Amino acid sequence: MRLTPLLLLTLALATPLARAADDDITVAAAISLKDALTDVAKSYQSDTGHRVGFTFASSGQLMAQVKNGAPIDLFISAAERQVDQLAAAKLIDPATRRIIARNDLVLIAPAAAKSPPTSFKDLADPRHGRIALGDPKTVPAGEYAAQVLDALKVADAVRPRAVYGSNVRQVLDYVERGEVAAGIVYATDAQESGAKVRVIERAAPETHAPIVYPAAVISASKRADAAKKFLDYLATDKAQKLLAARGFTPPTPQDSAHPAR
Repeated sequence: MRLTPLLLLTLALATPLARAADDDITVAAAISLKDALTDVAKSYQSDTGHRVGFTFASSGQLMAQVKNGAPIDLFISAAERQVDQLAAAKLIDPATRRIIARNDLVLIAPAAAKSPPTSFKDLADPRHGRIALGDPKTVPAGEYAAQVLDALKVADAVRPRAVYGSNVRQVLDYVERGEVAAGIVYATDAQESGAKVRVIERAAPETHAPIVYPAAVISASKRADAAKKFLDYLATDKAQKLLAARGFTPPTPQDSAHPAR
């Protein structure tokens, strides 16, 4: 078959696009990272020409998807536990594991609340009614919240009034709509909510485990090299500035010194 000039041009244009598609990846990430990672992905595509697709949910839900063989290239959790479990099942490449960011936990109330709780300890007072937090079994924010309540010895008083969200953004939504007296979310979620909620108190670091975001390339990924490139990009100054703009804090030197568990 003789190739016409038009066909030659079509093939020439198609080849780079095919190569670019090979570097397009799917990232499963904790929903608290949604806004920040969307910003980073736009920057990454602008710099490299490669697209990053996302699936956002609670870390526990995403871990289950990985275990069930979902076509995911990179996993970013809001806690170490889910990545530990995937590592134990040999479903991640341990050499790629690293922490990309940190966060804080805050108590929030609806902006229009007349008599909101004054502190985490004040949540013990039954007059405050329902308190929203993530399901500790599958939502890291809920697990951290439970740790705070236990540390302050108010867990038993709060438990009968607790409303559990399937992810931290659902908890935020409950508070924004005034369906609960207060909620426990990440500082970044409160920042994204803006004037819809008010921050009552930031949890003391000693009351909960460090809030970190570990990431790792999935062992079965067919685009492992491309996933590693995006993971490396998350450590750049440009990406870290985008994360910081959304309220995240950078990994500590200790995180960098011990990237794998």
